[in-house]
Amino acid sequence: MTDSIAVKYAWSYLSFLRREAGKKTPTIALGTDTRPSGIRISDAILGVLDCSIIDVGIAPTPAIEFAVRHFDADGGIVITASHNEPYWNGFKFLGNDGGVLNEEDISKVIQNFRIGSFKNFHKIQERKIIEKNSEAIKGYAEFAFDIAGRKNIEAIKNSGQKIIIDPNGGTGAISKKILEQAGVNTIGVNMRYGEFSRAIEPTEDSLLYLKNVIDEKNADFAAGFDCDADRVDILMKHGQLLSGNYILALTVDEVLSNAKNPKNQVVVVNDATSNVVRDIVQKYGAKVKEAEVGEINVIEEMQKSKAIIGGEGSSGGVIIPPSRCRDGIITLLKILSYIAKKGMKLADIIEKFPKYYTLRRKMEFEKPRHDKIKEYLKHYYIKKGLSIMENGGTKGASKTEANIFRIMSDSNKKEEAEKLINEAVDVFKHAS
Repeated sequence: MTDSIAVKYAWSYLSFLRREAGKKTPTIALGTDTRPSGIRISDAILGVLDCSIIDVGIAPTPAIEFAVRHFDADGGIVITASHNEPYWNGFKFLGNDGGVLNEEDISKVIQNFRIGSFKNFHKIQERKIIEKNSEAIKGYAEFAFDIAGRKNIEAIKNSGQKIIIDPNGGTGAISKKILEQAGVNTIGVNMRYGEFSRAIEPTEDSLLYLKNVIDEKNADFAAGFDCDADRVDILMKHGQLLSGNYILALTVDEVLSNAKNPKNQVVVVNDATSNVVRDIVQKYGAKVKEAEVGEINVIEEMQKSKAIIGGEGSSGGVIIPPSRCRDGIITLLKILSYIAKKGMKLADIIEKFPKYYTLRRKMEFEKPRHDKIKEYLKHYYIKKGLSIMENGGTKGASKTEANIFRIMSDSNKKEEAEKLINEAVDVFKHAS
């Protein structure tokens, strides 16, 4: 992303925010992850925005979103490309609740960019910049402890847990101090900001090397973050990655077990989440509501349903109100709390969970054939009489990649999951 494009998008967002907040000089919280271009883009934006700016600096996305609420800002800008590689960068534009803008509002920002006149946008009339990195991080840590539950933090302190964290040069590095405050013996690797030693996205392949660190340090497990720490993935002691579906299931179990009236609670998941989460919700008699894939879709459904927790099984970040975003650090605290209360090893806890097999395939196609392929798949499965929500189903198409269909199958039987995914791939190839 060039500085020119960055500042024009930031200005387009400011124009939107002025109308939305009804203020000539709204207040914006601004922060970035640790990508090489992050500070450069942040400095460029600070040089042109004609408003009050709370400069959060380098911080996790959840901490920047928290800062919007904490400092009573009208909105926020997060400079990040999340789990994409370091040479990419982008924006998350936030509302006054700290959540990302919905589709309608972000369309207005994009429209401002497309039709906007930027001749005089550099002529600043009134602005104020306040640096708030330390206060934002400290406040976020207290916020994380509040969501985790102060009694649960005490349980963690008494549990003697020892873990490895790998922020991979990203903003998740702040989790070490937070975890140590919670009494966790925390060993950090790849802690220096901006030095990326593995792929940005935490996956089984990119985290597998941590198995040796777990063994060497006799740790319980390892946690790997993406660059802006809105998601976390966990490598267990024996070297197996705990999937996002099971991270969500664990956290849902922890939250519902603490709820006063779990039967009256709602849990929101995206439509690509494994049935293992639904099984946990049903155990408590709570209700599951679905949303389309996408963080904002889950958040909007959570707000409508007044949900106690939400998340996407495809990512290791969970959303717990009043937070309005996925949060890898809070997710990790919740899992540590769950382990402390159970008094068991993580692997032993997972053994007691319902076993599901979730398989994924990424299929490329020619973009003009999108609608025809989708209709073919739809009619094929309708003709077979299958329901997407049955115990084992196939779902897909990616909205974020124009020439990609993502096909997923989920079943409590491995053979059934394989059969479903293979059938779907064959049908897709025939349709394309």
